[in-house]
Amino acid sequence: MSTKISRRSFLKCTGASIAAVSAAGMLGGCKSNGNSTVVEVKVGDKVSNWNNLGVQLTSLFKLTSDPAQAGYEYIGVLVTAVNRSKKDTFAIGAQNLAEINAAYPVPPLENVDANFHALAAASTDFAASCDGQSVECGASIALYNKNSQSFSDATSLPPQGSGYIQLMLMVPTGWKQINVTYMPTFVQDKTITFIMTSADVTKA
Repeated sequence: MSTKISRRSFLKCTGASIAAVSAAGMLGGCKSNGNSTVVEVKVGDKVSNWNNLGVQLTSLFKLTSDPAQAGYEYIGVLVTAVNRSKKDTFAIGAQNLAEINAAYPVPPLENVDANFHALAAASTDFAASCDGQSVECGASIALYNKNSQSFSDATSLPPQGSGYIQLMLMVPTGWKQINVTYMPTFVQDKTITFIMTSADVTKA
């Protein structure tokens, strides 16, 4: 049975731990793709430094709440991320996150659909497809604080900062493969694509 989690319990239920998100150390010593124009990443793959961004496609989960649209489900994806730059802040995903969460707070669960659609519409630096068809994808940052050993919602990774890129997608049930392409605002004409299959969904 697939693990089901609520959006607000995203990090707690994924086994996201201090050890798992000490991203600077975790992503050291793995393959480096430098400034390559196009990079593909599968679950478990680590990229130590791509245009000053280190990433690992960590895991994906089925979320508890199903969309109102029949025949679809929500999938959550965690990408461990670290900003290698010493001076640049990387804006990632929806930049009006606070406004979205204020307009459609979750809980209550009846706001999940509206919150997701607003988040996806604002995540213009991400494009997703499922089995060859375009699907919605929302993105935000869960920033890790070493001092408090906790996560907080954010819109960007500060210099040397680490945490998770949280992706939420609405896909047809029975899906086989999801591709999410990230087109960073901090580099031009370069992409990194995360490739996931239904077999990669974390099992209970």
